Amino acid sequence: MLLGESTCGDDAVRDLRSARPGSCELFFAEATGSRLALLADDVHDHPAWTFTPVVPLFSGGRCGAAAGDWLFRVGFWLPREHRAEFLDWYEHEHLPMLLACDAWDGCRFVEMRDPGGCRFAALHQLSDASALASPERARSRATPWFLRLKRFEWFDAPFTRTLYRRSTERTA
Repeated sequence: MLLGESTCGDDAVRDLRSARPGSCELFFAEATGSRLALLADDVHDHPAWTFTPVVPLFSGGRCGAAAGDWLFRVGFWLPREHRAEFLDWYEHEHLPMLLACDAWDGCRFVEMRDPGGCRFAALHQLSDASALASPERARSRATPWFLRLKRFEWFDAPFTRTLYRRSTERTA
C-alpha cells in the first residue's frame, strides 16, 4: 500500500486517478490545499506526488469507498521502546471507543519506515466531520491509559492532524 501526498492541481489528480482506476482513493484538505492518495498497489511514480510505502497493521469499522467522505489523518512518531504499549492502547482501547460514535466509520492504521523510531498514521474515515467533537472522542482522550501515555513528551501534542474530504475530480 502507498500513501501519496501532493499540493498538485486537478490535472495531476486526474492523471493519477486515470493511471490507477479502482485502486486509488483521493482526498483534499481545504485548510492546507494538500492532497492525499491511498493506493492499493505498491508501485507508482508521478512527478507531482510523493509516495511512501506503508504497512497496514490493523483496521476497524468500514474503510475505503464504502466509508464516509471525510478522512482524518493522524500522524505519530514515538521511540521504539514504547511501540508495543502504544499499539496495544490504540487498537484495544482508543479505536473501539472512537468506533462507538455513529459518524466514526472506520480506521486503517499503518506504519512507515523510520530509522530513528516508529512512525505511524491512523487514517480515520468519518461520515460526518462532527465526529471529531463527539463525546466518544472526548472519552477516548480521558482514560487512565491515555493519561499515562500523555506524560511522555512524544505523545499527543506533537501528533499531526489533518482533515481531508474525498476528492470529487472525475476522469474524462
